[in-house]
Amino acid sequence: MKKDLSDSPKIPKYRALMVRLPEGHFGCRITSWTLRYAAVFVIGIALLVGLALSSAGLFERSYAGEAVPRVLQTSTSGRVFVVNTGSNSVSVIDDGSGAVIASIPVGERPIRVVASSDGQKVYVSNFHDASISVIDAVNLAVTATISVPPSPQESDITIDGTRLFVVHHPQQVVSVIGLATNTLLTVIPIGDTMAFGKTATDILFTPDGRYAFVPNYFQNVVDVIDTTTYAVTALPTGAQPRRVAITPNGERVFVSDFTGDSVTAVDALSLSVIDTIPTGTGARGIAINPQGTEVYVTNVRDRTVTVLATDTLTVLGQIRVGDKPWNVIFNADGSLAIVCNSGSDTVSLIDTTTLTVVNTIAAGNGPFFLVFNEDQTKLYVSNAGENHEIGTLTIIDTATYSVIGSVTLERQPFDLVFVNPF
Repeated sequence: MKKDLSDSPKIPKYRALMVRLPEGHFGCRITSWTLRYAAVFVIGIALLVGLALSSAGLFERSYAGEAVPRVLQTSTSGRVFVVNTGSNSVSVIDDGSGAVIASIPVGERPIRVVASSDGQKVYVSNFHDASISVIDAVNLAVTATISVPPSPQESDITIDGTRLFVVHHPQQVVSVIGLATNTLLTVIPIGDTMAFGKTATDILFTPDGRYAFVPNYFQNVVDVIDTTTYAVTALPTGAQPRRVAITPNGERVFVSDFTGDSVTAVDALSLSVIDTIPTGTGARGIAINPQGTEVYVTNVRDRTVTVLATDTLTVLGQIRVGDKPWNVIFNADGSLAIVCNSGSDTVSLIDTTTLTVVNTIAAGNGPFFLVFNEDQTKLYVSNAGENHEIGTLTIIDTATYSVIGSVTLERQPFDLVFVNPF
């Protein structure tokens, strides 16, 4: 039986037929099959080129999963810098797309981060390297590495923006860096030379820039450093003070006492202790509302937040939240207090009028720090995880306070800061 070759590409109907063109040139008449093969070939090449560009870093994945051109991510939307303590790096996340646009190598065991007031520079404390990495927030590169005493941790920049004060564990010193030259200016002793396991734990400046307050975990005092003379005044606190908050008018300072289960109130004008007020168990995170009328203290060991009046020092409420509430911040108008619960992998939203939890949001594994973007339309939560595993960044839409993304970072993402350098 003869085969029906009516659909065979070998018959003239489907072949590319040679036709003679002027001046002896030959051309090819393209058939429908040729066009189909050509289209498939072109699409394949385009896909391969797109993959190559993505691998080359020209595209990144946003929190929604789509590829976003790097040039679009790095426009003017601001950036979140997150230290990855277990990976010796800093991840940079674009606020517009939610994509990781850079991973910047820094020193060993980066632990804390702070930004200049103009958003141009980010300073990273490298705990095991005895150094501070200076990152250009626009070009996303380390521009200087400053040698400091061992074990730098918490830091803060003076109100005039000229110096960086760094607390060191467990050396019981505070180093001062001149930011114009990135050089170490002085080292201020604040207690015993070494205090293993118990040390200074935080630093914050008064609004006028005159004093720096440093809770000294080992000495059971808050050390007050005169930023002009570097003289130190020690004021007694409850047992093992951990964190510090200052009222917007600069008149009162509140220190959370971790094992003292209390808050110490200090008169910042006279540098005298006003009172020590009992809280829940394991007082740690502390923040004062924008109005300066209330102070919120997270109690790590009993899953509560204590609310105090800053003027009368009376307890206004004790609010049940999640397990191990480490940190607390306020939104811009003070209507909400937001708490990270690292033991229950959640974030609690507290209505500051009713003193009740109005929302509990699922985060990643081990949420610890949180920060708003510039216009407070998004809330970023770093999830450190356990055993130095790969961690994440949870992105929350503040219009609905619902999770809109989760970004995979590196090992043990910890402290974070938002800047807009543009």
